[in-house]
Amino acid sequence: MAICIFLAGVLYLIGLGAFAAFRGISQMVHGAARPQSSVPETVSSAPPDGGPSKAEPAAGLPPEVISSPAVPLSSTPRDAVAPAGYFDDALLIGDSRTEALRNYDGLDNAAYYAVKGLMVSTIFTKPSIEIRGKKLPVMQALKEKKYGKVYIMLGVNELGWSSFNTFIQDYQKVIDGIKTSQPGAVIYVQSILPVTAKKSGADKVYNNRKIEAYNQAIEEMAAKSKVRYLAVNTAVSDSEGNLPEDASADGVHLNREYCRKWCEYLRAHTNGERD
Repeated sequence: MAICIFLAGVLYLIGLGAFAAFRGISQMVHGAARPQSSVPETVSSAPPDGGPSKAEPAAGLPPEVISSPAVPLSSTPRDAVAPAGYFDDALLIGDSRTEALRNYDGLDNAAYYAVKGLMVSTIFTKPSIEIRGKKLPVMQALKEKKYGKVYIMLGVNELGWSSFNTFIQDYQKVIDGIKTSQPGAVIYVQSILPVTAKKSGADKVYNNRKIEAYNQAIEEMAAKSKVRYLAVNTAVSDSEGNLPEDASADGVHLNREYCRKWCEYLRAHTNGERD
C-alpha cells in the first residue's frame, strides 16, 4: 500500500515538471514570432499638475528632426521678405537715382535724403535737407532724428574723379559719420547701379567697366567697416551686367518698372549679401 502511494507521488511530480517545460517552450515560440519595432518609441512624461503630456525625442536624433520631419537637413535658411512696416524706420540716402526711387514710393513709409548730384564730399557741405525751415547738409540733418536702418547709395557722380582712392576715403568718412549719428541703426551700403550698354559704350566716364571696379572697392570697404553690402545692381542688370535699354529713358535713371525691381530686391535682402 505504501509503495503504491509513493509511486503515485513520483508520477505527480513528473507530470508537473513536464507541464512547466511545455509552457516555457510555448512562450519562447510565441515571443520569437512577435515582430520587433526598429523605431525608438517616444516617451511621454506627464506633468505632476495633470496637464498634457510632453513628448520626449528619441535618443540619438536632434529635436528639430523629430518635430519637423518634413524639413530637409540640407536646407539653408534664406532671407525672409520684409514684412509690412519694415521700412517705416528706414532712411535712404542718395543722389538723383534715389530721388527716382522716392518718387516710385514702394517702400512703405521710408524717409529719403535724396539730392540730385549728391556725392561723398558734398554730403557734408551742401545744404539740401530742410529741417524746421532751414536747409542743412545731409550729414548734419542726419543728427536730427534716429533711424533703425540707413541705406546709402553714392558713387555714380564720382566716376569722373581723378583720384579713386579719395573717393573710397571720403566714402569711409560718410560711413563713420553715419555710425556716429545713428549708433543703433543697421547700415546698408548699396552698389552703384549700371548704365545701359549704349550709354556705357559711348562714355569714357560713365561706363560699366568703371562702375564694376568702384563696386568691388565699395564692397571691400563695407566689409572692413562691418556694415551690410547690397549688390542691387544684380536686380536691374541683364546677363551682360548692363542696364537694359527699356529700363531707362536716358541710360542712367530707372523707370518705374525697374524702381519696382530695386524695391523688391531691398525687401528680399534685409540681412545683406553676406550674413
